[in-house]
Amino acid sequence: MPGVRVPASFYRGGTSRGLLFRAADLAPYAPETRDAIVCAAMGSPDPDGRQIDGLGGGASSLSKTALVSAPGRGLYTKVLHDLGPDWKLPGVAWADDVARASDPASGWDVVYRFGQVPIDGERVDWSSTCGNLLSAVALFALHHHIVRPGTYAAQHGLDDASQLQLPIRILMAATGKRATVTIPVEKRTKRGEALWDLSSVDDAAIAGVPGTAPGIQVSMPLDTSPLPTGNERDVLDIDGRSVPVTIVDAGLPTVLVHASDLGVSASQVTQGAAALDQDTALHARIEALRQRAAQCTPELRAALCSSAPKVVLVHPRTAYTSSSGELVPADQMDVLVRPVSVGQFHRSIMATALSAMAVAGAYPDSIVREAIAQGGASFAQGAQQTITVGQPAGTSSATVQVADGVPSSIVYVRTARRIMEGLADVPERIAQRWAAPYAERFEASKHTQPRS
Repeated sequence: MPGVRVPASFYRGGTSRGLLFRAADLAPYAPETRDAIVCAAMGSPDPDGRQIDGLGGGASSLSKTALVSAPGRGLYTKVLHDLGPDWKLPGVAWADDVARASDPASGWDVVYRFGQVPIDGERVDWSSTCGNLLSAVALFALHHHIVRPGTYAAQHGLDDASQLQLPIRILMAATGKRATVTIPVEKRTKRGEALWDLSSVDDAAIAGVPGTAPGIQVSMPLDTSPLPTGNERDVLDIDGRSVPVTIVDAGLPTVLVHASDLGVSASQVTQGAAALDQDTALHARIEALRQRAAQCTPELRAALCSSAPKVVLVHPRTAYTSSSGELVPADQMDVLVRPVSVGQFHRSIMATALSAMAVAGAYPDSIVREAIAQGGASFAQGAQQTITVGQPAGTSSATVQVADGVPSSIVYVRTARRIMEGLADVPERIAQRWAAPYAERFEASKHTQPRS
């Protein structure tokens, strides 16, 4: 079946980039074929690590994908049911439960199925999520009319408004957790027709992304305790040494550890991500820590994969030079961090890791609070606490709401941009996987069942 092409869009969200698909456009393919289509478009596998034959950038933050849809819409649900459970889309079983999604208090407008695309592999990891890409998913939902600002304006008596802060409720299908992503939009007129699009006011900047763009607010409720072990601090046995850690799940399990406890000196921790990546012995210690932390609870064991749990090396605030060559003074941060994702030091910081840092800062016995105190930072405590971390590209901040001493929600600001939209060409060798043995079954079902 040469010439198969799949609609796709390439977006930046925060400090991540990914290839985004409407779920309906990949739902007809068998799961292994979906993975092959995505990997081919991103240039995986590439033993050289460059993803030269695709859109990937040779780093975990630049090799991502997502399937996006309205709950229960456009997923060939009846056909998929007839083809059996092996054909289902990834995520919690109730992600497309329309009645549940319609609940005004706990429902969602968009289903977000995140995939971490391997650089040298062909199987996408659909078991985790990405907080940075949430902003891109919300923008994709706006561009593809999954959400409609005009409808929202009418429902809230804002018909005459030319600008809106549009809240989009997103379900992260892998974890079953929700986030509200608020996009600034404005009404424009094209050929006499009123259209809504992303605001033109560039009022936000993110360390690691050049320039400014409209700020997109991400708010994530913490519906359950963010401490998977129930402890503010745990002690792990790593190669015969006792290493204190704080384990937080604020969207994705994350292990926070003093850099010094992994043998990283003050001079080394201020180095850039590329330099730290050269220390293979350090990476081995980090992986040992990650594997050991995942054994702390059954839930953490179940979450263990290439992209979870994450690890963040924490150090008292220290001046350093960012990846853009700018000096970042110690007094511009509360604490210094070097995050690790999918076996690489991150070039900035994952949004889930930034969220974990904010949450941990609310607990007095956490690794984060200890590092803040060691650095002599004045960390404000109260119902709303903001933490600023020094990361390889500069500083990043997140705010945690605290109720009765317990973190209840996280808020941070990202930006996003659609880079391109078009068709992903599917190589013939992959199209043949689609042609046999599944196509005949799919075609037979398609002619007898309506498309949802």
